[in-house]
Amino acid sequence: MRVTDHETMDIVQMVLGGLVNKEIVSLINQAGGRAIGLTGKDGDMIRARKMHLERKAVADQPPEIIDLGHVGEIEEINPRAVRLLEEDRFIPVIAPVGVGADGTAYNINADLVAGKMAEVLKAEKLLLLTNTPGVLDKE
Repeated sequence: MRVTDHETMDIVQMVLGGLVNKEIVSLINQAGGRAIGLTGKDGDMIRARKMHLERKAVADQPPEIIDLGHVGEIEEINPRAVRLLEEDRFIPVIAPVGVGADGTAYNINADLVAGKMAEVLKAEKLLLLTNTPGVLDKE
């Protein structure tokens, strides 16, 4: 399980919401698409809350709560911005950074964000691309 402290969350936002997001947007645009880069914070698109992880208790002890910092889970997806972009035939590239009710940024698993977004949009298909070796092979 990942842990994201405050300083790392700043880096996550800069890298995923900036560098990586804009590189993907650029590649799509160079290939003839019309992409726009966003994060889940834009338009309050991904409402999130802090994820809590519990470690099972020993004997009669209460479970241990493990602080994952700025790791979040999805509360709600607001698809309005994506629908507006879709109407104008833009391809949204969404970095998996959500926002809490108090404005706190949360690092969320990208696969979960993609799956929930597909569900909310009633997508016909969801294609996931990866370069992760363990996912690429049949083992």
